[in-house]
Amino acid sequence: MEFMSSEKGKKIIIEDGFKFRFHKMLRNDVQRWKCYLNTCKCFLKLSSTLDIIEKCNVHNHQKCDKKVLNRQKLSNSVKRKAQDDISTRPSKLIRTELKNSDIPSINTNDLKLIRNNIHHARKVIYPKLPKNMQETHNCLSTMNRAGFRTRLPRL
Repeated sequence: MEFMSSEKGKKIIIEDGFKFRFHKMLRNDVQRWKCYLNTCKCFLKLSSTLDIIEKCNVHNHQKCDKKVLNRQKLSNSVKRKAQDDISTRPSKLIRTELKNSDIPSINTNDLKLIRNNIHHARKVIYPKLPKNMQETHNCLSTMNRAGFRTRLPRL
C-alpha cells in the first residue's frame, strides 16, 4: 500500500496497481476508501493504524499502468514545488525532482506534459491583468503595499 497525492492535492492510495480515494469515516475510526473510477464499486476499509480491515478487489477495469503512475507522481510533486517557488525554471524543478526520485524511465512526451502542468499551476497563482484603465486604477488602489503611497487621479 502506497500513498500519493492527486492532481488536486488530495491523498490517494495505490493498492495492487489500483488507485483509491478517500470516501468517508466510519465508526471506530475506520476509513473507507473507494476506487477512483465512479463506475467501479471496489473499496478498502482501513483502521486508524492504516491496516486493511476489509477489501473488495473485484474491479471492472484494468490496473493503472506503472509508467503512468510514475509520471503522475513526478508531475504532482513538481507542480507543488512550482507553486511554492514561482521564480525557479521548470527545467531545474524537473531535474532536481528526477535526481531525488527513483523513476526508472521517462520520455520527452512525459516531460512536455509535466511542463504544461507546471505552466497551468503557476497560471492559477498569477493575478489577472487589468483590461482597461479603470481596472488598473482599481487594482492599484486596493493594493496594500508598504511604500506605495501615491494618490491616483479619479476618472
